[in-house]
Amino acid sequence: MKRRKKSKREDIIAEWLQLYPIREFDSETDENGRVVVIVPRQENWLFRKILPKPNLPAGRVKLDEVGSFVWQCCDGEHTVANISKLLDEKFAERVKPADERTVVFLQQMYKEQFIKVYISRDNPPTVSE
Repeated sequence: MKRRKKSKREDIIAEWLQLYPIREFDSETDENGRVVVIVPRQENWLFRKILPKPNLPAGRVKLDEVGSFVWQCCDGEHTVANISKLLDEKFAERVKPADERTVVFLQQMYKEQFIKVYISRDNPPTVSE
């Protein structure tokens, strides 16, 4: 009997579960306990050369309850697998399958450069709170 080969998606999820995510931006908590990520505006290099430095306000990204919980766990101390387990314990049926949902959310955060991920916890930068 041949052993079933893992799909590429399962491999990616398994790899991500071993990583340590860490926040790149500051955040604050609103009156409902939800996290608001403060994203600095990026300036175009051409505008920097031509125009005086404008005072661009920072962008604000509001996370839902689940996203807020995951964001607060992205401290460089928890692996994605740990975060997924904590998420499953806290939100149970709302986040099934927890591993996949956690990985997809963190991949989006990584793509937008809200977080960095590390293979080991040995030398990640510390999060300033």
